[in-house]
Amino acid sequence: MHIASYGRWTLALGLLAACGGSSTPPAEYPPIDEPEPETRPEPEQEPLAQPEPPPPPPPVQVVAAEHTPIEGPAPAVRILSPRANQRFARAPVSLRVALTNWTLGPDPGNHIHVIVDDLPYIAVRDVRRPIDLVALLREHLDHELAPGSHVVRVFASRPHHESVKSPGAFAAVAFVYQRPTEGFSFDPRAPLLTYSRPKGCVPAGERVLLDFFVTGTTLAADGARVRYTIGSLASGELTSWQPHYIENLPVGEHTIRLTLVGADGQPIAGPFNDTTRTITVAERCPEATPAHAQGAHGTATSPATSTTPSP
Repeated sequence: MHIASYGRWTLALGLLAACGGSSTPPAEYPPIDEPEPETRPEPEQEPLAQPEPPPPPPPVQVVAAEHTPIEGPAPAVRILSPRANQRFARAPVSLRVALTNWTLGPDPGNHIHVIVDDLPYIAVRDVRRPIDLVALLREHLDHELAPGSHVVRVFASRPHHESVKSPGAFAAVAFVYQRPTEGFSFDPRAPLLTYSRPKGCVPAGERVLLDFFVTGTTLAADGARVRYTIGSLASGELTSWQPHYIENLPVGEHTIRLTLVGADGQPIAGPFNDTTRTITVAERCPEATPAHAQGAHGTATSPATSTTPSP
């Protein structure tokens, strides 16, 4: 009886020892290797579309236009004063013009272009009274008439400054202010180129009038021609005397040069047969003040019209 009881306690103690009664910790399980996270390659991005380059600007070109028709007889211009080679010892230097078949009017309207030497024209809208050229140049071009020999040219012009291209619509005469210029000579019957347009400031986006007067010769493909140069943008020769327009002239300053050349392509001698002007094409042209009217139209205005109205 006692032996059986002892045996049961011995078995129980052995089971307790087997079940963890010992103070020795159990061995740890080896770590489980976790799989590396799967890395997927970044999708290739398509290159960004490059913006299309802007188209090149249209080329600058000179195109011929039709003559603006005249209603009734062609205008006639005569210079009554100065007389040929007349000498003026002091101001005023009186310009008197007889004008027929061309009614003058306020801006915009018919007018005449008055050019002294090779200066830009001044648009004159009243010829009822004598015009003092000294005061005219000072007021509208901020220019002083220097002592010496000079030439004044006058021709009829339309409201948009296109010259009336008929022989009687032009007149020119030489005069002397204070003292003559040594070696000066001027023959109004010789081939003569008179630059008119463009000048000053021109609004961007507009066609630019290229206009001139030719006397003493006739333009032809096999004869006299007017060579034009527009900076480095365009050049060529004009073989017909008609209005022309410059197209696609970009914003900025531009140098316009007109030269009268003969059939052989050589410049024809003359004091004004090679003229250069610098103009500006701008988004907005400044308002011109009378003393600097060259930047706009250079207009001499008066409430009157012509001395001789159209019939």
